[in-house]
Amino acid sequence: MDSRTRAGLMVVIGLATIALETGGALVQAQTAPPPPRRHIPRITVVPLSRYHRECDFWLALEHRPSGDVVTPQQHCWWALK
Repeated sequence: MDSRTRAGLMVVIGLATIALETGGALVQAQTAPPPPRRHIPRITVVPLSRYHRECDFWLALEHRPSGDVVTPQQHCWWALK
């Protein structure tokens, strides 16, 4: 048996060994029970009914390195009805 055939045979034996080892791991992974699902609490925030949100909107001039730009601005707050 020449060295080329011997090297090819060693590669085939190595791949077969890896396939057998990973095949066993796959069977074990498939037979394991699934992990339990965690309950994620949900919180809903509802403001009191006597409050509402008021907002002011305007356009402002901003000075930027590329030049002056007009941008929309906003300010909001909670107010009593």
